[in-house]
Amino acid sequence: MAGVPASSASACPGCGAAIDPLRAGHVALFDGGFRYFCRAECKQAFLTAEGRATQEEVATAAPPQVAPSEPPPRSTARAATEPRTEHKSFPELEPQAERERDAPAAPPVPSSRVRPRPKPPSSRLEQVLALIDATGLVVGALVPAMALLEPMGERARLPLVLVALAALCARVALAPRDASDVHPLLLLTPSAGAVGAACWAAVVHDARAASIAVLAGLSCAAGIAVEMLVTRSRARTAAARDGIERSLELTARVLRGEETHVVPAADVRPGEQIVAEVGDTLGVDATVTAGEARVVPWLDARGEVVKRDGDPLVAGARVVSSRLRLRTTWSGRERAWVRLIATPEARVDVAAPTPRTLRLVVQRGAPVAAGLVGIAAFAANGTVTEIIAAMCAGATAFAARAAASFVSLHYARAHLEALGSGIIYKDARAFERAAAAHVAILSARGTVLMGEPEIVAVEPFGAVDVERLLSLAAGAETASTHPFAAAILRAARARDVRPDNVRHATVHEGLGVTALASSGERLAVGGRALMLEEKIGVAAADARVSELEAQGRSVLLVALGDRLVGLIALMDGLRPGARAAVQRLLDARIEPVLLSGEARDTCETIARALDIEHVRPEVLPADRGPEVRALAEGGSVVAVVGHPQRDDGALGAADVAVAMGSAGSTPGEWSVSLAGDDVRDAATALAIPHAARERARAAIALGVAPGLVALLAIGFGVAPLAVAPLGALLGALAVAVHARESPPV
Repeated sequence: MAGVPASSASACPGCGAAIDPLRAGHVALFDGGFRYFCRAECKQAFLTAEGRATQEEVATAAPPQVAPSEPPPRSTARAATEPRTEHKSFPELEPQAERERDAPAAPPVPSSRVRPRPKPPSSRLEQVLALIDATGLVVGALVPAMALLEPMGERARLPLVLVALAALCARVALAPRDASDVHPLLLLTPSAGAVGAACWAAVVHDARAASIAVLAGLSCAAGIAVEMLVTRSRARTAAARDGIERSLELTARVLRGEETHVVPAADVRPGEQIVAEVGDTLGVDATVTAGEARVVPWLDARGEVVKRDGDPLVAGARVVSSRLRLRTTWSGRERAWVRLIATPEARVDVAAPTPRTLRLVVQRGAPVAAGLVGIAAFAANGTVTEIIAAMCAGATAFAARAAASFVSLHYARAHLEALGSGIIYKDARAFERAAAAHVAILSARGTVLMGEPEIVAVEPFGAVDVERLLSLAAGAETASTHPFAAAILRAARARDVRPDNVRHATVHEGLGVTALASSGERLAVGGRALMLEEKIGVAAADARVSELEAQGRSVLLVALGDRLVGLIALMDGLRPGARAAVQRLLDARIEPVLLSGEARDTCETIARALDIEHVRPEVLPADRGPEVRALAEGGSVVAVVGHPQRDDGALGAADVAVAMGSAGSTPGEWSVSLAGDDVRDAATALAIPHAARERARAAIALGVAPGLVALLAIGFGVAPLAVAPLGALLGALAVAVHARESPPV
């Protein structure tokens, strides 16, 4: 197998100097691959800065002994600087046991749990910002104290106010801005206006010069304090978001002809075939085209699942066993895991209607509030300086910058929490729509039920024996792909019963199967609805059928000719976590509805086991779309939880479609896609937006109320102008404390 020439040079991660890996004096295992350093100091500085080792843990190590004819060790988690080519055949039909036996030992793979990037040493910019913040806070707070030092304080007030404004302007100019922030002019304009009014009042010796100067100083100090609160509160969220992007900076083995090229995942194009070996972490979204393997399905997943032909996988999934061949569906910024992270304008905390609307209200409402307070000051016969100062105070009180930022923070945290459960939202609007869902329809088969029914009773009528009854049923069900058909065929094989050689089998979706038996008689296998349609009387078995259905059994009747010859009862177990999923919906005040094609008694028995009060039984697959739309006619936002192929009609008619096991595939109209197949994650996909919206509403109330009270007090002249920045600061402190105490869903 050809690899990279042994003499190829790379850059030292510590100092950037070119270094030959075969002659490197120091090496470290990092993110699943080797890093080569020219000096011990470079290695120690690099690992310490990355937070992966202490000084005791980065003791020098000898470089690996690599033969000249061998390529250097390859990292599956490090982006290659140029493509590499491997010549390898991929026998997809080779037995799995032999493939696993012959596969080379997997290199150590880093943990795929997403953690915030460790805080690096303070940069020069951070030191400058800290100095500016301290100066602005101290100087702004000293302005009110100058009233105790008259007349010297009168001369010191104006310089202090100017220094505080300079500190605020410097912070706004130097600090990086986030896409979820309100416009910086909303912070600067009222403070600058107040400082200008204070300067003019001092020049003309206005009687209220002192109070206007206090307003200016406190406005600057409060503005800096709010900026500091917001920046520190969202630091971990920004680090976690950055950590996800860094975790997906991977390589991929792209299959082109008979060669496999190891290239950066960002260079893989949709539609290209890739190969994933044992221990590989996928760098692209893809669909399995050959092979079967155990996989850790997403970055933060704690368990393993089996993926086979046709199953989608997302970037960040890690192959634990065997080998897979996949077709790329999405790469780069279009990958499911980074689609709402990499582009700031598309992020949930930026584009969702609630935070976006709040930002617009704050930005456009502040000038209106300033105008109203100015009119009130004018009506009170205030001077021009007093009117300008009052307008600045009104804008400061109304501009709830902290409320807007913390509402966005709640949405950002909720989105990251959802990613930790393998939940992907189509866009920010889909997240908000999920938060508004009042009803969640759960498709029974395969969602709250295992989807693997087993036969619990075979009861023939008349002269037909059990083997003949099973033979007739198995012959008819050979034409069906329903889980009931699979259960009957398994039972027939277990009893060594040969299916009857039926002809002209016709599957009636949701009802059963009709055919001609080998004897030439008409054969029907299905529920009471099919028997009624075929004009076959069921009165003789009605009591027994009702008894079995009351026990939660599904009953298939078998008719030969124009008479019943027996029944088959099947039982499907509840999926693990189904009861917890329903409880999670109830806790989020979402009404669960069980939608099923089963008989009413069977459906109600299942619903009682899950504590679901609302059931919609005997709904055929073709009628599920209209049934969902009928539930939404009352104005409720209806969510449907199901599988894309099995529950296509219901998902397509839903306001919020939660498609299980579909993340990584080519997206359709589904609002929410899950990387896993756990119904608890489906419930979480609705509960997380609900909780985020509730937290956002609380943050709006806490952040806006103090400012509004201050605004009214200033407008009616019952409080000094200085209460405006104090109200804004109080609101910021309230939402900051609330954000710290908000628990995850």
